[in-house]
Formats: sequence, C-alpha cells, structure tokens
Amino acid sequence: MSTRRGFFSSRRSVRNPRGFTLVELLVVIAIIGILVGLLLPAVQAARESARRMQCQNNIRQQVLALHNCNSAFKRLPPQGGNFGGAWYAPLYFHMLPYLEQNSIWLMASSCDLTAAVGQLTPNNPIELGYVWPTWGSVNRNSKTWLRQTSIAQYRCPSDSTLGNGLDWTPGDASYAGNFLLFGGEDNRTAVCGTAQFPWERCWDGKAKFASVTDGTSNTIMLSEKLSRCDGSGLGGNWWMRGIFRIGASGGGMPSSGVPVDSYPGDRLSPVFGGGRGRDGVIFTYGLASKFQINPASPLKNSTQGGRCDRRLASTQHAMIHVALVDGAITGLSGGMDSRTWFWMLTPAGGEVTSDVD
Repeated sequence: MSTRRGFFSSRRSVRNPRGFTLVELLVVIAIIGILVGLLLPAVQAARESARRMQCQNNIRQQVLALHNCNSAFKRLPPQGGNFGGAWYAPLYFHMLPYLEQNSIWLMASSCDLTAAVGQLTPNNPIELGYVWPTWGSVNRNSKTWLRQTSIAQYRCPSDSTLGNGLDWTPGDASYAGNFLLFGGEDNRTAVCGTAQFPWERCWDGKAKFASVTDGTSNTIMLSEKLSRCDGSGLGGNWWMRGIFRIGASGGGMPSSGVPVDSYPGDRLSPVFGGGRGRDGVIFTYGLASKFQINPASPLKNSTQGGRCDRRLASTQHAMIHVALVDGAITGLSGGMDSRTWFWMLTPAGGEVTSDVD
C-alpha cells in the first residue's frame, strides 16, 4: 500500500500547474483598459496644465518686456512703425531686445537685396548699417531668413496650429497685440500711405501708460491668437508681420535699394481689436470683436467646417489668456459678455468693467 501511495504522490508532484483561461485573460485585459481609461484624462489634464502654465509664462515675459521698453522710451512701441532704432517694424519685432533677443533684432541689419518669394536660402547678404526687418532680412547665425526664425516666447505649446504656416513657419506665433492700444483707435480703419495716414504713424497710437485712462488694470494689452486660422479666409499669426508695403518714395525711408516689402499689415498680422491691412482685411472692432475659444477646425476653410476667424483673438485653452496693461495675466471665459470684452480693449473709452472675470 505504501508503494502505491508513493506512486500516486509522485504523479501528482510532476503535473503542470493550471494556466489562465481565455475568460480570465479577457477579464484582466478589461480591468487594465478601465484603469487606463480612468488615468488618461488625469494625465491629459496634467499635461494641459503644464502647457497652460508655459503659455501664461510666455505672455508674462512679453508684458514685462513692454514695461521695460516703456521705461526706456517713456512710451509703448507701435503696432507697426519706426521705433527704438528700427525702421517700419511690427510690435513683436520691437519687443525682441527686451526679451533677451537683441541678437535677433540686430539681424534685421543684414539683407539679401535679391530676395524673392520662394527663394529657399539667402544669397550674399550685405550689411545695411541700420535695422529694418524686410522680406530679405537674414538670420546670419543659421544662414536662414529672419522671417522664419522661431521665438520660443511667441509660441504657445497648446497651439496645435503651429507649424502649419506658409512661408512664415517656423516664425509663426500664438499671441497678438491689442490694436486699439498700440495702433490707436483713430487708426483702426485707416487706409495707410495717404497724406492723412502716412506709413510712419498709420499703425502708431503713441501709447503711454498715462493715456490709458480707463485704468491699466481694466485694459487688455496682449492676448492669445492661433498661429493659423482659415475659417474666414486664409490667415494666421506671424510675429514679423504688421507693416505695410511701402514705395521707394516713402517718407523718411532709408535709401539703399532694400526690397520694399517691409512685412505688410494684412491677414497674417499679430493683431486683434481693430486695424486695416493693405489687403483689405479689417480686424474686427466693437461688440463683434469677442475672442474665440477652441474654434472648430482652424486649419480648414468655412466650407470644410472651419470656424476660426483670423480677425479675432483665439485660443485652444478652456479660457483665453490676456495680459492687462498693469502686467497682470488673467483668463477670460467664453461666457464673458461681448460688451465687457470690447470695453477692456479701449484704453480711453470711459467704460466700467466691474464684471471682469
């Protein structure tokens, strides 16, 4: 008997353990899927929070740069024009020296006089002896076009439209200036290049903090604006865009044979709240100027379902981040009243904005 027990005992000891059944494996996989599904929104929310903080930090650096610029010149730079030693330059170019980007600002003194649309690389750039950002300006460090220079402080990591520009990528941007402040409300519909509105001051509101009589804590200085926005027609946001095509007889223009396309103000300008481009685009003014939150299909035109309006401030965050003149950064919700938004754009409109979010 003991021999038989030993035999059966040894038989049991060498049998393989039972594995998982198909049903058990499916249950485990389902549980893992549920856990991943529960964790994914939290991970995405954490990533968006980090991107939002970076976006806020970018706009904070911009507004601090403008405050430093104001301290140096006792006024704010224009939306576009002559300022601070630079000829016919846009707002975001004037901002560069105060963002520790003076080397890029200086690049506008180097120009390829033979530059043409579609030319991939510069040919034999020369030194002009002055700073003037034009189509032919050259980034000497990389031997590329200055217009395609990426500025980290001008790019919001939540802007999914970055990198989809035409000949301005990677010089595309995610922020814009309030025209009513920098360009001046009197210039918002101006046809530039006339005796009444000459190039030099057509987009220059000569703004000072003292001229913001509505209060620096009630007036918007900068806002987010998507880098590509085709719902109302091909458009976008380009940090070097904002000046006008000026002829050889432009008042005070340097005479050097430089290509005369000095970044025309048009559908690609980093502008909102007002202003008229040389291509006829009018950046929306008044109650219709309210920003867009996550507009549908910004890379598509209206017939394809695109709803992004190139004339408006816009964001892909849950709230739009703006910088106030006093330097504060705040988020505005999509439910904000259109009147309040417009009142916050006018620096001297006399409105009360006590219901600001």
